[in-house]
Amino acid sequence: MDDTIITGSNVGKRLESMKKRETLQLLYQGKAISITAQITIGRSKKNNIRVDDNLASRNHALVQKVKNAYYIKDLDSTNGTYVNNKQIPRGKYVKLRRRDVLKIGRTEITIA
Repeated sequence: MDDTIITGSNVGKRLESMKKRETLQLLYQGKAISITAQITIGRSKKNNIRVDDNLASRNHALVQKVKNAYYIKDLDSTNGTYVNNKQIPRGKYVKLRRRDVLKIGRTEITIA
């Protein structure tokens, strides 16, 4: 039998026992977008997620992964950014969790 890193070797056993890292996703318009580093949200075409919402600012919010945690920051938007119907402070990072609902203008984005 041929041992590979995944099966019987010492390294393989350590890799199998390591905790798998959880990656969160943004669910928007039926699409799942993995958060790998950072994602910008707003009306501008330059954003990773472009929302067609008059109440959203051109550059509205930033979602960022830091180590194994996920955060959102309002980018001084006109109408604010909401997490679970609570407005987040402008310029401050707020930690996100699975099943949180972001509200950008009238647009809702779910964390999965």
